[in-house]
Amino acid sequence: MNLLAGSTGLLGNEILKELGVCESPTIALSRRAITNLPDCAQELIIKFDNLSELKISNIDHVYLSLGYPLYYHNVMGFMSETLKKDFFLVDFTYQLEIAKKVKEAGARSISLISSVGSDSNSKNYYLKTKGMLEEEIIKLGFESTNIFQPGHLRGNKFRLDIVLADAISIITDPFLLGHLKKFRSISAKKVSRTVVNNCLEKKVGINYFEFKDFTS
Repeated sequence: MNLLAGSTGLLGNEILKELGVCESPTIALSRRAITNLPDCAQELIIKFDNLSELKISNIDHVYLSLGYPLYYHNVMGFMSETLKKDFFLVDFTYQLEIAKKVKEAGARSISLISSVGSDSNSKNYYLKTKGMLEEEIIKLGFESTNIFQPGHLRGNKFRLDIVLADAISIITDPFLLGHLKKFRSISAKKVSRTVVNNCLEKKVGINYFEFKDFTS
């Protein structure tokens, strides 16, 4: 049984669809009802502030795809102190709590959706937080830890800033070569397929995935 946190977000919802295609039994954590829930999935609506009360069992694999809603300029590092606290609560605290819960419940593998450039020492608060979470997840000692580090995710046509970022990416991506290639944008659908396909294999150890892995 899988547990998916972040089922209503852009990438999380695509992961849920892919799990549906694979007919892989999944519990989808969410704050609200999920539309077009796959037949193999069941939703568990919770208040994330009450994660300490979450009761789960028989989980083999957990997908962490929670994300506080940010605008493109926030991702680039422009955040108010209030926004930093809200972002940290969702992207770090909630996700780490869920990871600890499933580890205690016997889960042996985990998949974390992080970001290209994640670094706990980064001056960019977004990337710093992502890097800190990666380090804490690794410390939990799952048998299989998969960390996905995509660049800008294309595909959200309902956000003007994302549509503009998509357009900029189309122009700049061809110039990102060599070690910079990992910063290229990628479609959410392609990332979700890679996430699910690789996690079903449950490779032992700590496994990182970036642009070249999403396009293989």
